[in-house]
Amino acid sequence: MGHQKPTSANLWREYTEGKQTYAQLALKYGCSIRTIQRKVDAHKVCLVSPTARSVIVLMDTTYWGRSFGVMLFKDALSGENLLKYYVKNETNALYQ
Repeated sequence: MGHQKPTSANLWREYTEGKQTYAQLALKYGCSIRTIQRKVDAHKVCLVSPTARSVIVLMDTTYWGRSFGVMLFKDALSGENLLKYYVKNETNALYQ
């Protein structure tokens, strides 16, 4: 079966946005896990400065155990995560 040769940019997108593991990507593209890891590591990430815009903010905290949670602020329109806090407990002050 012929596999297409993956680019660093495609692998980075599939790894970060598609939530694919190195093993899944290696199987998909017919190469080693180490090759996938090298290509993902080689990708240059360009940080874009955020611009002011109107958003609808969704806020929630999810807990794992009694004293570890993730408080997430997300834009309902774009689905973009705007802010993330690791918290021990949820308070109104943290939401403000």
